[in-house]
Amino acid sequence: FKVVAALLKAWPDAVKEKAESSFEYIFEERQWVPYWDTPLQMACSCRASFEITSLVLNTWLSFKENRTKSAIMTLQRVTADCTGDVKDLISHLFALCNNNADNPSPSEIMDYFVQIELWNGVTLNVNWNPAVIKTMGLDTKAMADSLSAVGRCYSLTTMLEVIRNEQDLLEGV
Repeated sequence: FKVVAALLKAWPDAVKEKAESSFEYIFEERQWVPYWDTPLQMACSCRASFEITSLVLNTWLSFKENRTKSAIMTLQRVTADCTGDVKDLISHLFALCNNNADNPSPSEIMDYFVQIELWNGVTLNVNWNPAVIKTMGLDTKAMADSLSAVGRCYSLTTMLEVIRNEQDLLEGV
């Protein structure tokens, strides 16, 4: 774990690198083509520990291009090989991508991400579901401080939605 953490701290862009890991048959083209895996996909496929996978996932989510539904859904291919706790982690991420009634709510996803300290998952959830901030039960002063600290992670639209939902933040301005 410490080695992976040190590598990601020194070179966070490593999560975007791809390595040829297998071949898959493309029916339309009638040929086998190489499939390129990211370190996150490899961590899932190789049944890496929860600690390593969540660390790599948190770093992966720090890049804007990976914070889209289509990018997140690319992980579906490798979830079958994951350990149970990693499957649970990834399923919470997938739950953000679709509104299935069987999925955990944005509030439950927020609690889970906070509990495991997946901070880029927390910011992703707030970006996609700004009203979830109200469910956190933060004191208005604490909420203002936390939004100030992490505001750079949220889009302007998200920040405006949060403020609209929590008008006490503007008191005294």
